[in-house]
Amino acid sequence: MIKQVLKVKIYQPDAHYRIPFSFQRRFTYPIPPFSTVKGLICNIIGIRDDNDTRLNKIRDGLSLAIYGRYETLVKEYTWFRNLEKDSHKNRFHTAENRHLDGVPQHPGGQIPVTVDVLHNVNLLIYFYHPDNKFLQDIKNAFQNPSDRSSILHLGRAEDWLVINEIKLVELKRKFARQIPYFAWIPARDFVDNSFIVEAYEDFFNSLDGNLFRLPTFYDISNNQRIFNDYVNVKLHEGGSFKRYVFFVDESENDLPIILSKLRGS
Repeated sequence: MIKQVLKVKIYQPDAHYRIPFSFQRRFTYPIPPFSTVKGLICNIIGIRDDNDTRLNKIRDGLSLAIYGRYETLVKEYTWFRNLEKDSHKNRFHTAENRHLDGVPQHPGGQIPVTVDVLHNVNLLIYFYHPDNKFLQDIKNAFQNPSDRSSILHLGRAEDWLVINEIKLVELKRKFARQIPYFAWIPARDFVDNSFIVEAYEDFFNSLDGNLFRLPTFYDISNNQRIFNDYVNVKLHEGGSFKRYVFFVDESENDLPIILSKLRGS
């Protein structure tokens, strides 16, 4: 049995995939979460608002597998600025003042922040959609992102990327026993059933990795993002495991491709 998916290889010189609720020390995931890659797709095909019907195709049909490595992690020390009025007054004492020690300053308060930044990141991302035309549209957009809504990036706006390879590949059903990358491995309710393997729950339960509940889709309420869809996963940090049957990419040394839906069953 053979399945076809879109494979994209991405390089980033620097990247930060922020872990939510980390503030004065901003931690990063080692690979981008699903919502970050979903944002890249929306950007690259030119989705600009919630009324675009292609967003429903992403929500109800797109599946992802995300793998990656990085060379080093560096802690960058920087200043973050808060432009709220109370923060400005705490620093300058009055709303109108902008001088400290007789020297004019930028408005607002400021706080020292440490940001974890990954260097020399290499990502391997697989996309699947039951609508072959939509999958081809994504491939064409990667090859010619003329409809993009902003500069192509993953993570922060300044974390630009280089696309090293874009191709449709055929996955074959074979035995495999290792994933030599950081990878999000979805729980059973979030695996794309088109790519399910035998004894998947046994594989997932025995796999090393911390459990995460990653957000995927959100609504806007009072100018804030309220996430209402999540994917339950383990963060696998690379290594071998008991041999199972997977759909594998033979061109990547029989790498098991475990695709996650962006919404659970």
